[in-house]
Amino acid sequence: MTTHTPPSRSARATFAAALGALSLVVAGCAAPIGPNTVGRGSVGYASTVRPGVVTSVREVTIQGADKNGIGTASGAAIGGLLGSQVGGRGTTQAIGAIGGALLGGIAGNAATRAVTTKRGLAYIVRFDNGESREIVQGPDIYIQPGTAVDVTFRPGGVVISPAG
Repeated sequence: MTTHTPPSRSARATFAAALGALSLVVAGCAAPIGPNTVGRGSVGYASTVRPGVVTSVREVTIQGADKNGIGTASGAAIGGLLGSQVGGRGTTQAIGAIGGALLGGIAGNAATRAVTTKRGLAYIVRFDNGESREIVQGPDIYIQPGTAVDVTFRPGGVVISPAG
């Protein structure tokens, strides 16, 4: 007959730390947002390009999100593991695990949002027909007001770049 030995506290702590580090790495892999970034859907697609002129620009914060839930799930798993260490056994341990999972999920979600929040630029572009649109993108290219631009409508979104 084989007996099952539960993992030691140090093994659980190592697992929790590894899971937390993995969630931050995955959250940090958020795709850049700017005119020099092309999604897979744009490959082989004929994008529409319209000329325009930048009339104003301002700095904005592009809020991050835990879209795939990895940060929330990782935080809940880690919190549940750590919370189950509270108290003895039975009900106290279960309550600690549930409370830890809830707090860990909230913390994991907040950490992912913080890591994925980025700086951006909001451009107002006036087209030849007099219509104006605001276009937000990453700060990898700064375009001065008064600059002629090409506005590219891609499957993944709209981006602007200096004309020419």
